[in-house]
Amino acid sequence: MHTTTELAAVLGIRGMQLGGAITVTGFAFLSGVCLIAGLRGSDRIKIQNKDQALIWGFITGTLWVAAGGTWADFANGLSDVGKSATTDTGLGNPGPGGSACLLLLLAWAWPWKKRMLWPALLGLMGAVLAGQAGGIPGIFVTLIRSVVAKMAGG
Repeated sequence: MHTTTELAAVLGIRGMQLGGAITVTGFAFLSGVCLIAGLRGSDRIKIQNKDQALIWGFITGTLWVAAGGTWADFANGLSDVGKSATTDTGLGNPGPGGSACLLLLLAWAWPWKKRMLWPALLGLMGAVLAGQAGGIPGIFVTLIRSVVAKMAGG
């Protein structure tokens, strides 16, 4: 244990800051660029199926809200679209948790074929609503936020 601490000190690593001084906003920016690059067909970042698109969208939405400011405004604006699509249907109000589960289920179960943008957007919207809902849907959001905050030195 002592040797590991000395090695980390020599390399300039404090806590879990493996990438140096990157803030949560930096992680949000990086995640957004990776999501877009993967959806656009990058030769380095591969988003090859709807499951990967959903996961990238979920993580990106979570990081955008955690970053706050304009990032959170953009993510919350997208989630409002998802919330209005699930609550203003005349079928009652499922609440934020129900809306999050519905959006994530659509992203996961619907046959999207090669259209990866929709599962990514639904995952992003679902993550924001899951974070607002708390409970079981919010567990993964809280976990991602905690890990990234720790990596950012918080």
